[in-house]
Amino acid sequence: MSDTQSQVEEYIVVAEDSAPNRNILVHLLKRIGYKVLDFEDGQLAWEGIQKHSDKNIVALISDIMMPQMSGIELLRNVRGHEKIKDLPVVLITAVTEKEYIAQAKELKVNGYILKPVTAERIRTKFKELFPNKVFAKFAG
Repeated sequence: MSDTQSQVEEYIVVAEDSAPNRNILVHLLKRIGYKVLDFEDGQLAWEGIQKHSDKNIVALISDIMMPQMSGIELLRNVRGHEKIKDLPVVLITAVTEKEYIAQAKELKVNGYILKPVTAERIRTKFKELFPNKVFAKFAG
């Protein structure tokens, strides 16, 4: 087994109802070295987190406004679950409504990424979340 195969793979859960936005997120996260579990709404993401509890999930990135379960509800579920209550959660939003931001702060959100999602915004946020991690470089 090579050194890279012996390292524990790190997974990011992505919850985003817009397929184009979800695809961009997945692509960018893979480019900086993560495995990705992606879901089209908060409910599916919550079920996926529980189903994949054997995986090394290191963060959750979620849109705020989604059908089935919003990003705020998903954040609330994570914070209320003993095993994953400290999981870093980043919300993606174009929403500037103070109500959502206040709710997210009360639930100890770890940060925000404003839409449109770009490689630089992803890289900056992940350097904040994981300051000691060395990230793969984007090609080109």
